[in-house]
Amino acid sequence: MPTVLIVNDDGVDSPMLRPMAEKLSALGTVRIAVPAEEQSWKGKAMTRFGVVRAEPRADFGVEAFAVSGTPSDCVNLAVHHLFSSKPDWIVSGINIGSNVGLGFILNSGTVGAAAEAMLQGIPSTAFSSYFKPEHFGQWSREKRLTAPEALEVVETTTTRMAAMMEKILSAEHADPEVILNINYPGVVSAETPVRWVPMQNNRYGSIFKPEGDGFVHSAQIVLQAHSEAPTDRDVMLGGEISVTPLSLAGIDHGKTTGKIPEISL
Repeated sequence: MPTVLIVNDDGVDSPMLRPMAEKLSALGTVRIAVPAEEQSWKGKAMTRFGVVRAEPRADFGVEAFAVSGTPSDCVNLAVHHLFSSKPDWIVSGINIGSNVGLGFILNSGTVGAAAEAMLQGIPSTAFSSYFKPEHFGQWSREKRLTAPEALEVVETTTTRMAAMMEKILSAEHADPEVILNINYPGVVSAETPVRWVPMQNNRYGSIFKPEGDGFVHSAQIVLQAHSEAPTDRDVMLGGEISVTPLSLAGIDHGKTTGKIPEISL
């Protein structure tokens, strides 16, 4: 049975983490290496200075570490230092918040961790899910989700993720050069359609707003799209699951479906 490493950028407190570990354990050996604190929008960043520490965690039922670094740090340490062997596959996410379109994908710590997996020669899948603004806001402020609908997103997406990973792991297409970037529209079921689509080529303006004598991140990001529909963002906002193969050997807005056959997920 395969060994699957779970990483994320939402950190060890992510409500996605425990159900992911439980459900993926039915498919093989599960390990966890995640940031000790949220590391969203860190992209592919790695720690250059200072000491990165990895604390064992015994509360997930599998071998697990909370790492005082970035998502990419987690992958590199997990592959080379934290565990007795390398994983067969790396699952990044499920991110609280979608990662669709070039503007978000380049900044995503979730996708960044999958990119580190690619550099280490290990196939990977990056999972993310849309949450309503009020639910995403609660997570951002309080690092918890309490609304029944938000908890339903957690339950249904982790269930569908495990079902999709079962098919991915059994398919003969493992290519470490290609990341499968998968986004859920929120609550899903076994019948929610899957669309293999290119990534939206989008741009944003200012992502900061003045506060006091400085600036803070602003959630009001105005996107301008330069791609014809349907793209990953169109599909996800339309209530379907988007799957976009990303080749970081040459980013081409997701037009890499020729490298990996579309499997029924």
